[in-house]
Amino acid sequence: MGLQRYDFNAENLEFVVRKPRLGLPIRVSLCVLGLGVIAVTAIVLSTSFQDRQLAAENQSLRNQLSGYQLEISDLSDELSDISTRDRELYRVIMGADPIPEGVSQVGVGGTDPYSRFDGLSESAARLLRQNTEKLDELERRIKLQSISFEYLEEQARDRPEMWLQTPSIMPTTTGQISSIKGMRLHPILRYKRPHNGVDIAVPKNTPVYATANGVVARIGYEARGYGHYIVLNHPKAGYRTLYAHLNMAPPLSRGTTVVRGEQIGLSGNSGLSVAPHVHYEVQDQNGTPLTPRDFFMLGMSPQDYQQLLEEYSKVGHLPSLD
Repeated sequence: MGLQRYDFNAENLEFVVRKPRLGLPIRVSLCVLGLGVIAVTAIVLSTSFQDRQLAAENQSLRNQLSGYQLEISDLSDELSDISTRDRELYRVIMGADPIPEGVSQVGVGGTDPYSRFDGLSESAARLLRQNTEKLDELERRIKLQSISFEYLEEQARDRPEMWLQTPSIMPTTTGQISSIKGMRLHPILRYKRPHNGVDIAVPKNTPVYATANGVVARIGYEARGYGHYIVLNHPKAGYRTLYAHLNMAPPLSRGTTVVRGEQIGLSGNSGLSVAPHVHYEVQDQNGTPLTPRDFFMLGMSPQDYQQLLEEYSKVGHLPSLD
């Protein structure tokens, strides 16, 4: 047993036994223990905060990846429209062979190029793999399409007049497509018959324009048909265009040369027609009616052409105006 220690109490004038006090090592240990508890708590709280922050960031990245999927899908659709234009119109007009199916369906082989994503979470790996695959596919398709357009551009430079004589614009700058090519109910005769062009509803006396360079082949009038009409010949491209139900005979004569965008008449309601409009046809040199929609594509952006297709889908069942 250790020696007792005393302290003098000046108030009572006596010595009293000194009470034992916590030693420094114990106090230090308690402080260290307290700091340890605080540190562990801080680490736990910090880790928990970081986990929540990382989880929020991961969710934000997943949302961005999902958004990119939609953008990639839209780009893919636009590229498909351009490829269709290339295959079904440009190459047909230029007399060029189509891109072989095996080449157009571009792809990659060999080892899996996206295995680097396998170590991530299932959802993140799936999104990254899908987006990267689509982007790689788009890159390959764009390169292929660029090569195709370069080839067609070279062909076009050799035949500029053929392009100038290819119908590629609308015959009016305003108006609404009200009827398209196909079997249509005639509003006056009340039975279905072939409708060989498109009807563009416009007010009377709206300017009508040549859709390509050409020569006036015929100007005429049919009381129970086209009314006042004009036919242009585009021999270098192999087409003819017809503009009907005009307000009056165009102030032109057979053999007159016209250029794309030149006014050739005014819209009207002549002939067998129920409302002011322009009836427009594209024909081959034998007079066989072709689909005007395919030629509008030449002078339109993919977005405008898509809007035109939507208009077409709304009027496909409607009667014609002539």
